[in-house]
Amino acid sequence: MLETKRLQIRLLKQRDIDDMFEYVGDPDVMKYENDQYMNYDKLKQLIDYMIEHKSMFVVLEKRKSKVIGQIYLGLTNPTFNNEYSLGYIFNPLYQGKGYCTEASKAIVDYGFEILKANRIKAACNPVNIPSWRVMEKIGMKKEGFFEKKVHFRDDEQGNPIYWDEYVYGMNILDWKKNR
Repeated sequence: MLETKRLQIRLLKQRDIDDMFEYVGDPDVMKYENDQYMNYDKLKQLIDYMIEHKSMFVVLEKRKSKVIGQIYLGLTNPTFNNEYSLGYIFNPLYQGKGYCTEASKAIVDYGFEILKANRIKAACNPVNIPSWRVMEKIGMKKEGFFEKKVHFRDDEQGNPIYWDEYVYGMNILDWKKNR
């Protein structure tokens, strides 16, 4: 378990499903994610997968035992590059309080210190300003802008809708400089 001043961060467990469903079941929360609306059974399957791969962490306030958000840190392919992908989703009741930044910094430190990552990257829709601001606050640099790269949704006729994407990253040398 990781701890920060205000948070506990631990690997996801199946018992976290109800707290997680409070926010991932909300279409507004998931509007930038690849599952527009996650149903309970689908979430259970995803949790089983994430538990098996040890790549999803939950964030809890120290004062409570409630999951307020989740952070993904998973090895990318090809694995020999030792690059990890970072992602996060937080309950709207806990957004705007610095929790995501605090937890993301702790996970990035864990990635470099414990997992011996060479590089950690993150991506988001440019319209999702709070997401890329977190990336910048934890020391990541904007490395790219890709037009119409990401397909998460289809229009009413079933045609793919492509979104733009920002990509941010940090390597081990950048991380050491910013410590």
